[in-house]
Amino acid sequence: MNKIFQTTGYAASLLALLALLGGHWLVLQTVAWSVMLVQYSRQAPLVEAVIRTFDGRHPCQMCLAIKNGRQKEHAQSQGIPWPKPDKETEWLCEARPCLLKLPALARASLVPFLPQPPAHHIDSPPTPPPRAA
Repeated sequence: MNKIFQTTGYAASLLALLALLGGHWLVLQTVAWSVMLVQYSRQAPLVEAVIRTFDGRHPCQMCLAIKNGRQKEHAQSQGIPWPKPDKETEWLCEARPCLLKLPALARASLVPFLPQPPAHHIDSPPTPPPRAA
């Protein structure tokens, strides 16, 4: 179930990025070119259909609508008031000195702490040493 959520999250993130970067216009334009290529290839050889599709002199209604939509979107994005870099930045919070007194830290020992096992846990080696059978 977790894999499904992860895959869905990746797909949603990819679609959001595609929409943010204007990829929806690319998808629509690809569909328009595909339709034009199919229509022109019915009337002429494939090489001529490809030339007519991508030369820019024979746009279809969908191509014109896409061009119009991109121009409107660009004009709207130009009207957005962006903050000017020469204007002094307004801070959301103000830096103040700390009024809290912090407790004094204990002096650290200069001898490093090495944990030692208790003496009754130390086993001495067996005597005589075991022999291989």
